[in-house]
Amino acid sequence: MNAAEYFELVDAVTKVDGTTKLRVVADRIATTSMHPLERRVLERALRARTEALDLQSHLLTSDLVGPSLPESESFLT
Repeated sequence: MNAAEYFELVDAVTKVDGTTKLRVVADRIATTSMHPLERRVLERALRARTEALDLQSHLLTSDLVGPSLPESESFLT
């Protein structure tokens, strides 16, 4: 695979901000001819981005639906 094309796909994965772009990038990865190692790395990055978007969506939904924890009960403190 051409290095420029590989890094373009890496950048596309990091720029995914919704399900529509996620599907487009996943389709590009699936249809692009590449070395199996490159494919594994890109698919792993895509899974991580998918999980991050799911988590972000869950957190935003939780904030809209339920009350936030008081500062004293925060998981970060």
